[in-house]
Formats: sequence, structure tokens, C-alpha cells
Amino acid sequence: MAGGMAFGSTFGALLDPFISWRGIFLSVSLLSAGALGLLWPYQCLLGEAPPSPTGTVRDLFAVYKSLLAPGRGLRTYAYVLLNSIFHSGVFTWLGLYFVRRFGLGEVGIGLALLGYGIPGFLLGPIIGRAADRWGRRWLVPAGLGIAAMAAGILIWGVPLIVAALAVTLLSLGYDMTQPLLAGIVTAFGGKQRGGQAMGLNVFMLFTGFGLGSLLFGQALRSGFGTALAIFGAVQLGAAAAAVFFFRSEAAARVSVSPAEVRL
Repeated sequence: MAGGMAFGSTFGALLDPFISWRGIFLSVSLLSAGALGLLWPYQCLLGEAPPSPTGTVRDLFAVYKSLLAPGRGLRTYAYVLLNSIFHSGVFTWLGLYFVRRFGLGEVGIGLALLGYGIPGFLLGPIIGRAADRWGRRWLVPAGLGIAAMAAGILIWGVPLIVAALAVTLLSLGYDMTQPLLAGIVTAFGGKQRGGQAMGLNVFMLFTGFGLGSLLFGQALRSGFGTALAIFGAVQLGAAAAAVFFFRSEAAARVSVSPAEVRL
């Protein structure tokens, strides 16, 4: 997701002088339609249609209430929301940041944002293996802290190359948190309510994306330094609290029988 946001922002900015924003919108629509056409013959791989639900609306909300009960569910969903607010708030306004601080045009902005997609492509498998080996209890707080540090770097009058590297750090913070939080969510509900658990995760994620852009825009009335300081401070506080809240997210211990050892 982070890679798509970064490369989409970059190539959109690079193409704008040649085909205009209307051409970009049309191109995205045509590419999406082409992808749909290529994938349509393989829809059978999604499996049979599930049976029609038999529960009531009251049952539906009862599941959401249980998912948001105090404990692992509530803290995970709360962090999904807070983390998406932070990343959306900062990332949405980075284009304007590079215009005001460095006077960049569309192409320059696109290239400066390119680093947002690099960690996900290069380090995603490494982060996943680290989570399997050591658990999420250290990676999630570290990812929150790295993202807060990236926002802190952008507050100061740093050179352009340093600001671009801070954008890469920001992406690394996202890749060390959001996918791992989604991994925790997959354990909620089991087969019976796993769809609702992931649906609530997506709801929190994209609600946070909208709120983050709105809240950062409001804070921006006091300047980029103030807005970044507020978002960075909240994220840093969330990182410190995550050390306590996610202390039980250790790597799963896999028991192996003697017969499996011999095999």
C-alpha cells in the first residue's frame, strides 16, 4: 500500500506536464479496467459464494462490540486508527511541504516522495521474518518511534536530500506497524467472524486516513513546524505506550514432536 501511494504520487507528478491531471485520471481508469478484464476469468479461485447470513443486525453489532472489548482487540484497533491518522496527515501534505520549503515543482515533488515506497519493497520480507522470530512487541513501538523521528526531522530547515530521506524513514515506520497490526487482527474472530474483524480493521484504517488529512490541515494554520511537532509528539507518545500495550505480542512458540524431529 505504501509503495503504491509513493509510486502513484511520483508517476502522477511526472506525467502531469504531458497529459494533464485529467489524462492521469483517465489512464488510471483504463488501467484498472484492464486489470479487471485480466483477472475476471480467475474469479473462480476465490471459492464458492458463502451462504447468506442468518444473523440479525443486533448480532452484527454484537460481534463488533466483542472485537472492541477492552484488551487486545481495543488496543490494536486504536493503534490502527492513530497510526493511520499520523501517516495520512503527514503524507497528504508533503507535496505542499516541498513546495514551501524548497520551491519544488510537480516533477521534483514526485521524485522527493519516491522514497516512501522503497522500504516496503526492499525490507518487507525482512520485517516479516523479524516479526516471526521476535514477535511484534518490539517492532511496533520501534516503527512508531521511527515515524515520529521522521516527522521531527522535517520540522527543521534540513537540506532537500535529508528531507527526502526523512520521507523514506516515514515509510519504514509505516511498514513496521500497519502490516503487523493487521497480522494481529487476523487472529481475531476465527473463521466465523474473521471477515468482520478485517472489515473493522479496514474501516479504522481508512477513517484514519481521512481524519489525518483533515486534522493536519487544521494544525497547518499555525505552520508546518507546529503541525509536524503536534503529530510527531502524539506518535512518540504512542510509541512509548506501545512498549507496555504490546508487551505480550511475542513470537509464537511452536512445539515439535519427537516424530517430527526425526523427519
